[in-house]
Amino acid sequence: MPHARKAGFMALAFMALTLFAGATTAFADPITITTGNPGNQDTDNVLFNDGSLQHTGTLVQGNFNGAGAGFIVDFTSSSGNGQLVGDGGQATVLGGTGNTPFTQLTFGLEGGATFTKAIFNLDVTNDAGDGNATITVNYFDTVTNQSFSQVFAVQANGQNFFAVEASMGAVITSIEISTSDTSFINAAQFRLGGFAQATPEPTTMLLLGTGLASIAAGVRRRRKAAKTD
Repeated sequence: MPHARKAGFMALAFMALTLFAGATTAFADPITITTGNPGNQDTDNVLFNDGSLQHTGTLVQGNFNGAGAGFIVDFTSSSGNGQLVGDGGQATVLGGTGNTPFTQLTFGLEGGATFTKAIFNLDVTNDAGDGNATITVNYFDTVTNQSFSQVFAVQANGQNFFAVEASMGAVITSIEISTSDTSFINAAQFRLGGFAQATPEPTTMLLLGTGLASIAAGVRRRRKAAKTD
């Protein structure tokens, strides 16, 4: 291969690798899931001691008395008959009658509110033994709703702490915990952080902006007509 053509080919190859690397960085997932207890910095404990909320049944509700005051978190299950029990001690969610032990749990804030951090601890049953848990994070990345899943080994007779965090402007709408080869006695020590009220979807913002622009144009026309008269 002539030197000039070889040099051109190498330049194109380098450009392609550079673009690929840039694309990989640009499209990196904003959700990180880590194992182990990271501590409770910038998070608020979920509480199950508010008598006005539902703590048993197919819906269990919790709230907060710190940064998350005013937000309510919902817990539901699709395993068994869906029955759950919320225990005030260390924010523990257990399976209710007909769902003990359980194999699936979903939690998220009410009213479309979002969060950026979550910590929880899974207690795996001894009967089923060690297995795997799939953690699925549903989030909004400022453009569309996305989902990220990762599988982790979980152990019986031990603590299985997980920390979920969103970055790059993404916000979490809900988290699902599930297993197909073991089961959970409970999920406990829930803490959330980075609370935010629901924000309009991009389409809604576009329509709102269009509406405001139309109103402004109408005002300008009326002012112009008044001056002409």
